[in-house]
Amino acid sequence: MKNLISILLLLSITISAVAQTYNGPESVEYDPTGNRYFISNSNNGQILARDASGNLSVFATGISPDPYGLEMAWGNLYACCGGKIYGYNMSGTQIFNLNLGASFLNGITHDNNGNLYATDFSAKKIYRINFTNSTYNVFVPSSLLPASPNGIIWDEGQNRLVFVSWGGSVAIKAVSLADSSVSTLVTTSLSSCDGIAEDGAGNFYISNWGNSTVVKYDNTFSNSTVVMTGLSSPADIYYNIITDTLAVPNSGNNTVVFQSFAPASSITICNNVPLTLLTDSISWGADDGFVAGTDSMIRVVFKNTSNYGFAYPLVKYVFLDPLPSGMSVETNSQQYQVITSAWNPGVEVPAKCYFVVNNPIPPNYLLHFLMRATNLSPANVDSCMFSDTFVVNLNPQTVSVFNIKESDFSIYPNPVSDDLIINSSFLQGHSILITDISGRKLKTELINSDSQKISLIDFASGVYFIAVLNSEGNFILTRKLVKE
Repeated sequence: MKNLISILLLLSITISAVAQTYNGPESVEYDPTGNRYFISNSNNGQILARDASGNLSVFATGISPDPYGLEMAWGNLYACCGGKIYGYNMSGTQIFNLNLGASFLNGITHDNNGNLYATDFSAKKIYRINFTNSTYNVFVPSSLLPASPNGIIWDEGQNRLVFVSWGGSVAIKAVSLADSSVSTLVTTSLSSCDGIAEDGAGNFYISNWGNSTVVKYDNTFSNSTVVMTGLSSPADIYYNIITDTLAVPNSGNNTVVFQSFAPASSITICNNVPLTLLTDSISWGADDGFVAGTDSMIRVVFKNTSNYGFAYPLVKYVFLDPLPSGMSVETNSQQYQVITSAWNPGVEVPAKCYFVVNNPIPPNYLLHFLMRATNLSPANVDSCMFSDTFVVNLNPQTVSVFNIKESDFSIYPNPVSDDLIINSSFLQGHSILITDISGRKLKTELINSDSQKISLIDFASGVYFIAVLNSEGNFILTRKLVKE
């Protein structure tokens, strides 16, 4: 009997070990709440989870038909499975199952109005799925899609879908969410395009099998650069805008590659429309007038550093972390908001986001967010987006430290080659923690002077994070750091 138990245990371990490997990796998504990536194994009916240390585990198994495109939306993970859309909560339990009667759903994305959009590779269609009432319709018919659509993404700044297709001399196309009309953004020399992703600065990344590369396009699709080569059937890619990391599943050799990119300039939205976000103005709970029914706000000040005057410019907050339990965004604050009627050069105006808070907020709760701006006429741009990720503490517990200005804490040079200098007269006695993009702890030091040198000579080139921790080990401030 003991031998039988041992054999069964060994068999179980063996099966588990085999399951936790890539087998036809097709799509990658990121879960910010768990700091993990999800990867669809299209050859064995599984979705894997990859933690911050690179360890793989089975998130969901026994999926039939096999999963292809993945999309994180509304706190859940959705998967294209044959002609169906499945949904899973963060514990891996299936919570959604909708049969569209499609031929082969491949790419998937979502908007902020409760809709998923999925490409039907075989039938050459794009479906729209309403999450709230489990209804769907053909959003773009095959008559408008001469080539098989594949990767697709919602371009929030332009409020459109952007997708790539299979075949030769692929055209990158857009779909208007207003009327489903399809337009060509650029015709390329690429062939067999699979995935599309967008970074925080509005650049697009296209994976293609023809050249085994990933190509980066600017947000006007007028300039392109090859940023990754030597890939093997690169599939549905994902750009993590929190860490500036591109995840590429290689379906041809069963690997997933993570490529780091240096963050773009942090103070301008567009090169031809410089608008400065004053980082030391970011505040929580400002009391300069609330919308009725709300009790808290995030307030960020913008300065028009361009030569243009704008009428009724719009700004929107995009949150990267889940809100604490019992906290919700005021309805109008969920959309683009007019920050002023007339914005002349040199003028500073605040952008406010209002909240209702019904439960106590956990101590030192950090909320990361991005900022978008639009309605910037007469400049020759429809909308733009900041590349940096900003952070606000919703319940600071060390007031004297959390109230310091961004300018009171600085690191230089950045990018750094060998030695990093940390300047602050407020943080002596606190600790510095340096992590890589996966969250792995690499170095800690106690701050014991106003200007402290830290050697990074042994660090490999790439993107890192440097954080200040208080005596309880809670994060106070974070900075993105680039090692040359």
